[in-house]
Amino acid sequence: MAVSTSPLSNILQNTIENLLIAEQQIQEKEVHRSEADGTLEDFWKNMLMISQKLSFECTKICICFSKTPPPTAKETSGLLTAVEQAVLAMVSTFYRLSPVHGQVLRSNVKFHCVQAIQAVRQMLKIIKDEGGEAVADRYRQSTGIVWQGCEKLEKSHRDNKAMVMSLLKGQDILVSDALNEIMEAMEGDGNVWSHLGDDDDDMEEEKWSNEDKDLIGPSVNVIKAAKILYKRILVAVEKNGRCDTQEQIRELDELFEDCRHVSETTDSLILELYPPLNVSNMEEQTHHLANLLHTALKTSAQSHIVTETEKAHIEFIKGAIDHNLDKMKEKLSQH
Repeated sequence: MAVSTSPLSNILQNTIENLLIAEQQIQEKEVHRSEADGTLEDFWKNMLMISQKLSFECTKICICFSKTPPPTAKETSGLLTAVEQAVLAMVSTFYRLSPVHGQVLRSNVKFHCVQAIQAVRQMLKIIKDEGGEAVADRYRQSTGIVWQGCEKLEKSHRDNKAMVMSLLKGQDILVSDALNEIMEAMEGDGNVWSHLGDDDDDMEEEKWSNEDKDLIGPSVNVIKAAKILYKRILVAVEKNGRCDTQEQIRELDELFEDCRHVSETTDSLILELYPPLNVSNMEEQTHHLANLLHTALKTSAQSHIVTETEKAHIEFIKGAIDHNLDKMKEKLSQH
């Protein structure tokens, strides 16, 4: 039986709304601290304790509502108060994570905190809208939603270097997939539907001409340079990256920000390479990607992650980018 028309519904709805306010607060309120408020070790110790407490309290609610009769309004109020206190403690603890520990780290911890709060709201909404019977049937699902949200927070990377490494690896995979996709397409004629394995004769066919395939070659090579960039930077960050000083942490933040734009623009360029080929758009996006690559290379070269050993790799990538821009200009002049 749903509780949507009972006094219990008002208590649940109030908590749902309070959690939404907490979620919005953590998303919108920025903290401007020039100094760290405690150590990272202390922060994670407190955050993990709170995450486990939140998971425990939510599990207790699901157990209580999966029984007959459901909790009274007074009992429910006590259960929900414990949940709200855990969420507020999570928000308060998050605010103690100063940006000096790394913007990348902080933004991802924020993301996981928000996910955990949203999971609690979703669980309470199931109880409110569908009632005790639904909770009994969906016990594992509703508690699992919260467990998953808290687990992501508990498994989060602990410092800025580890977080930057993880996200860069994700971007590297995206660039690799994009490169593999266009390389595979180049083995054929660029027809999207045949590339997807669809032989429907009703599909509109757009194909590259031989001249088109020749024209996109330098752009594809710039994407290859992006792939090499990620490979070299990942190696350098893993080997040389440090979080011992605020300057080192800031350099890792800047490096991630520059590389993030590289992966995004790679996807945009790939779309411009498929037939029908728009040469102007291809040229514009290729130059845009090349500029972003140069920026990322400059940022990495000026940071602590690049030693004399890595500088030769940086120069090689820069040379490859410029060479392919020259090749593209030459081909387009003959087009």
